[in-house]
Amino acid sequence: MKQLKYNTLILFILLSASANLLSGANVFITTMDLTSRININAEIETRGLFDISYDGGYKYQGKLLFQYYNPDIENTQGNIVFDGAQASVLDIFNVIDLTYWTGYYGILGEGKHYKGHLYHREPGFDYNGYLPIVGTGIILASHHYDQLGGQIYTYQRYGSGNINSMDFTFWLDSDMISFSVFTGFSSSQYRIGGQFSYLGEGTQLYLTIGYPTLERGRALDLDEIYFLLEEWFIMKNWNLILSIFTRPGEHYNYEHRVYENTRETNDIDFNFDLNYEPEASYFSGGTELNIQTNRLETFCIAVSPYVSIFTSGVTWKVKVDFNFLADSREFITAYLNIKASF
Repeated sequence: MKQLKYNTLILFILLSASANLLSGANVFITTMDLTSRININAEIETRGLFDISYDGGYKYQGKLLFQYYNPDIENTQGNIVFDGAQASVLDIFNVIDLTYWTGYYGILGEGKHYKGHLYHREPGFDYNGYLPIVGTGIILASHHYDQLGGQIYTYQRYGSGNINSMDFTFWLDSDMISFSVFTGFSSSQYRIGGQFSYLGEGTQLYLTIGYPTLERGRALDLDEIYFLLEEWFIMKNWNLILSIFTRPGEHYNYEHRVYENTRETNDIDFNFDLNYEPEASYFSGGTELNIQTNRLETFCIAVSPYVSIFTSGVTWKVKVDFNFLADSREFITAYLNIKASF
């Protein structure tokens, strides 16, 4: 079985390369993310994520997506799985773009800094944004240059047996300010959200807030809200990033590949990141202070010095967490994270 997996991977790479030569399309590794976590007993647990994109480019407007995801490479077998496919027709009547897709499409209200598995350790819940769009359907989109636009998603959402979901997005963008509104429904469940950003010279602000599980006759519950506020203060070579985050009651789990209950109640995270990046350099360094209370942590304070090194398209990050009052973490945990795309 193991040899069959390797043979399948080799066959996939060869077919992709052949197709690339014949059609002029492109094969990209859009995400290569390896993270080794080392505890105080010198035990290593490595998480691997690889996103492979076979992209027809502007000429063909088609895309195939494959993914390898394994939260514990040393102890479990991972598989390359089909992650999605897209095909588009642009500028219909010079007004509308039409896209058909199946599988993973993208994220509405994507986070900027405080997102991903280095902050959210429960497997699968990376909380990369307000609403990951996963299913099968069509998208109608229209835009006026890069300043004004909207989209309508009609699809069968993962976990349902019929076409039961629609989402509507509207966005307005200028040089300094951008604003997006998201609203939609799945069967009898409704959702609404928004994202706002301000990009000043010395200050940046990102706010995403949404309620993804509204139901008629049901009272609003603060535990169901997705909320992420980030403030960036830029002082020459110094950056100070302040983040406040609350987890929603339902979110997409990338490991189980389904929308599911997060079982979070009364949770809130505060993260303070102070870092220094010299001009024209290949490294940055800083320290984070993280305060959490959630399902995994009754109350946790972590201080995390880190160094990031940028070499030939690869970002290396070494980080050490010193965890105080933690329920689910060792006192000292070290991380080596490598990210790239090519």
